[in-house]
Amino acid sequence: MLRDWQLHKDYQNNLRQKLMIHLQMERSRVESLDKAINKLYLLDLDNLLPVVKPLYADCGRPAKNQQGIIRSLVLMLELREYSITKWASRVKKDLLLFDICGFDSDNAPSVASYYDLLVRFWMAPRKQSRDPKLKQFEPKPKKKLKANQKLPNKRSGVVKRLVNKAIEGKLPDFRPEKILQEFLARCVVDTSAKMGLLGDTKNLSVAFDGSPYYSGASHYGVKVCECKSKGIYNCTCPRRFSDPDARWGWDSYRERWFFGSTLFNVTASDSPNDLPIYLRMVQANRHDSVTTVFALRDIFNLYPNIIFKNFLADGAMDNYPTYELLDHYNMLPFISLDSRTIAKYSYQHPGVLCFDDKGRPICHGGIPYQNWGYSKPKGIKYRCWFAYKGLEPPKDCKCSNSSYGRVIYLKTNYDVRIFTPVPRHSKAFKDKFKTRTSVERSNKRMFVDYSIEDAPSRSSLMRFAMATFSAINIHLDAWINHLSFSLLETLTQAT
Repeated sequence: MLRDWQLHKDYQNNLRQKLMIHLQMERSRVESLDKAINKLYLLDLDNLLPVVKPLYADCGRPAKNQQGIIRSLVLMLELREYSITKWASRVKKDLLLFDICGFDSDNAPSVASYYDLLVRFWMAPRKQSRDPKLKQFEPKPKKKLKANQKLPNKRSGVVKRLVNKAIEGKLPDFRPEKILQEFLARCVVDTSAKMGLLGDTKNLSVAFDGSPYYSGASHYGVKVCECKSKGIYNCTCPRRFSDPDARWGWDSYRERWFFGSTLFNVTASDSPNDLPIYLRMVQANRHDSVTTVFALRDIFNLYPNIIFKNFLADGAMDNYPTYELLDHYNMLPFISLDSRTIAKYSYQHPGVLCFDDKGRPICHGGIPYQNWGYSKPKGIKYRCWFAYKGLEPPKDCKCSNSSYGRVIYLKTNYDVRIFTPVPRHSKAFKDKFKTRTSVERSNKRMFVDYSIEDAPSRSSLMRFAMATFSAINIHLDAWINHLSFSLLETLTQAT
């Protein structure tokens, strides 16, 4: 069962009292931990109680220090420690770290308590046997892909089938990381939204991207067959793997194969802090277009009070089913065309002579129309170039006698990829698409600044936990910068 949940204000009061003592005994060390202290002081875990309470039985021995363990894991990543075993031992011996975490007992939790909490957070079926399930050995692929090329979908038409299920509300919902996603949403993202750090939550732009996440496990596994005794050393018999969920995937950035998973990230692209709002762990050989279908459904369920308006992604999501799904969710697509796409502009319209190589409609006088935004349900609006510039049209131009100039509308449903609501050649599209790099900078924060791959994690649970706590730290960094907050300054002024 879950022990009484300490309110955040009680944690803050206790922390202030204990820091007053530590400041008198070891001021320089407390000052060196100023940023870490501020983070935990601001991190309110009260909203997590309804999420984690169903994970515990109503009877039995009470679970203690659950909030303290969560703060401890956030602090662990802030101080760049990646071994829970070493960290638990360090906190046990360090009274200052013990008090910062806010443990409400005499002794710090053991290593087992940390892992017990994380296992409860991971909603995958529990193994009944101590022996891991054997898995077929897959050698490292030899064929290399081209630069910036991604692994294709294993089954043709899979995105279309998933989109149809998503529109019908029948998409499967199995997420081992569901509790950790709720933790990130309720305790961190919601607060960032209230602070205004995500951007306009009534018209939010989000960027999607997947990134290779290397496993700390060996891809060779452990042989359990008798082939070696028979003189066969190159067998492909089923083996035991410390990370049975890891797969071979193609790292298009480094242009090499990797063994691990893909960390799929969704960020608020208008945020100057590149804040992640949704993370998901998938197999390394899964195409990003498949994960996108699930991610779109999940963010709408996780954030019912946010209106998602703009979808930003690279060419991996450039397929007709994805555009149909975005239209179902009433989102505007800002997706670059796949590099292999040959655009064919064959739209028949009485006011259009042809299209140029950028997709702009050309009037019968040979002048490109000027884009004038999107008018639903009419389509993409274009005006006469001369009327837009406020100039007198040539004498031989008789397309319209109106001072407003001739207006045409192009229906986006004619070809949803080519004729997007915001045309790709327009300045509005280019300016908005530039913000897609926020998801890349967010990945950089997790993989470089917080070095989550330095943890030799041999399971999807531990890799995703590291990613989640790094995302929490990214939000806490933004809070401190936004509020210009320092608890130690407040305590010093009080004394």
